[in-house]
Amino acid sequence: MSTPHSERASGLEVLGRLLPFVYAAIFIVAVWLAVVAIFKPHESLLPQPWAVARHLGELIVSGELFRHIGASLTRVLSAWCLAAVIAIPLGLAMGRIPRFERLVDPVVELIRPISPLAWIPLAILWFGIGEFGKIFVVLVGTFFPTLISTVAGVKRIDPVLIHAGQVLGCNDRMSLFHKVVLPAALPNIITGLRISFGTGWAAIIAAELVAARSGLGYLISNGMEILRADKVLVGMAVIGVLGVAFDALFRFIHRRISWGAV
Repeated sequence: MSTPHSERASGLEVLGRLLPFVYAAIFIVAVWLAVVAIFKPHESLLPQPWAVARHLGELIVSGELFRHIGASLTRVLSAWCLAAVIAIPLGLAMGRIPRFERLVDPVVELIRPISPLAWIPLAILWFGIGEFGKIFVVLVGTFFPTLISTVAGVKRIDPVLIHAGQVLGCNDRMSLFHKVVLPAALPNIITGLRISFGTGWAAIIAAELVAARSGLGYLISNGMEILRADKVLVGMAVIGVLGVAFDALFRFIHRRISWGAV
């Protein structure tokens, strides 16, 4: 049961985590105002901060902003879940079975350096300009961070922990896997999922810049086409805020998982 003291400490902790972002926002706006004051650019190139804030308010009131966020988020979550379903079992197998890793790892290392952006032309050729093409590009961006972190998580398990599991009754591979390997590798897997969500978020923006009628990438692309820098900046700001929010959520889950493992 929470006490007033613990609630006050929790509130102070949240405030301490938010303050650096508040300082960063103040710094960015100050630099922005200084650039506008010194160079006096046309508003189609760099509007005043309050003009961007006003357009943000208009998009919120009309509901258009939430439609774009929902479209991008649906695509990222679909690809991210699909990547997790494939990459985590594959990574666990690669981490536990050296022969299997030696077989699969060269393929992974050949494909992994290819940027998700390089897959966009093929995605359009294979899937057209519909949803599958965008999800495929994000899938490429989210798959490898999850896979690499899962393999690393399995390989970093202390052999003493494996031996202790065997001594305490995990006599077959499956019980050892469920009771020792998977829980011990889980913090690394969560880290990989956090990183892959960030890369997926960057990939979907690029995919939506090419061919889309909704999403934050489309919002930015549309603003560029009609010379509305305020629309472009609103899209960029929303991406930044959502990125920080999702990263904070994954860090929270990671801390809980890490504590549970201990």
